[in-house]
Amino acid sequence: MQLWHVGRISHVSLQPNGQPPVSSTARAANGKTFTKDGFVPVSTPRALREDEMSRIVADYRHAARSAVACGFDGVEVHGANGYLLEQFLRDSINDRSDAYGGSLTNRARLLLEVLEAVTAEVGAGRTGLRLSPVTQANDAQQDSNAQSLFNYVVEQLAPLRLAYLHLIEGQTAGARDNVAFDYAQLRQRFKRHHPSGAWMVNNGYSRAMAVEAIASGSADLVAFGRPFISNPDLVERLRIDAPLAPLNQKTLYGGGAEGYTDYPALATSPA
Repeated sequence: MQLWHVGRISHVSLQPNGQPPVSSTARAANGKTFTKDGFVPVSTPRALREDEMSRIVADYRHAARSAVACGFDGVEVHGANGYLLEQFLRDSINDRSDAYGGSLTNRARLLLEVLEAVTAEVGAGRTGLRLSPVTQANDAQQDSNAQSLFNYVVEQLAPLRLAYLHLIEGQTAGARDNVAFDYAQLRQRFKRHHPSGAWMVNNGYSRAMAVEAIASGSADLVAFGRPFISNPDLVERLRIDAPLAPLNQKTLYGGGAEGYTDYPALATSPA
């Protein structure tokens, strides 16, 4: 189960008693979120106080414990795509001057505290983390030194011996652009401390690209997201190299069965 705190990518109508969403900053994102009225501009957040950070960490701990108690094998902490934890990581968003802002060490503090709490609660072998070093999804403008930031984060995380790190390469939603970033540096830092930890890659991979990534040793796992929506039998299709059904973008946020549960599986022979 993915543990996901959206931070400022929210709307007052989605918050208890119409409160503003919370973030590392009080600056609104230039983006939209989905509500009962469809997509609407996100609301202006309020910056979390320093004395509230322990509650945020405790919420992640509680969510992890609840997920495992419900029968999930583990949890993936969502630290990507411009959501709360990345709102603290990036200096393009985080404008704080307290222990959770300013220096690279301070901006990484909340993420590390969350991962320490989650692994202590359910075990490192049940915990993964998703990161997106260069995506600009949800108005997450580039950090001034993304390579140094994420090198540091991975070095600090490696001794925790997470089950895996899940890296979105390039821009979210399949755009594999030319933003300069050395993912191999991150992998080397992770594997140096935790050789058995899985390195998962994601973003616009085809079957052929995934096979090559595994064969070359540049990845241990390849994650597929959107193809799973339109291909309920994606694993089987990948196994036998069958064509993939296209995704209907217009029904992604329809709210009903159309475009979610009505995609057909491959025709199979009677038993």
